[in-house]
Amino acid sequence: MLEIKIEKAFKKDIARDKKSGLYSVEDFELLKIMITDLQNEREIDEKFKRHLLKGNMKAFESLHLKGDWLLIFKVDKKYLNLLMLGKHTQVYKKFK
Repeated sequence: MLEIKIEKAFKKDIARDKKSGLYSVEDFELLKIMITDLQNEREIDEKFKRHLLKGNMKAFESLHLKGDWLLIFKVDKKYLNLLMLGKHTQVYKKFK
């Protein structure tokens, strides 16, 4: 099982998305399930479109949790690094 590292930006993104009212309790439960599956190195269903990112973000991966709601993370030998959460525009503007 991987240890979880949570970046400051991820904590801010969670707080922003909870406050926004755009996401339900079920959406946040799905987020928890996906994090647990990644932590335990389980296979992720194809419907979540897990993929490697490109360009400045090529060291990271993404999951589409719900439509345009993305989880950006990095898996290495020992850690699951939770980096960002949000819509495409919110996530990618941080890397321009």
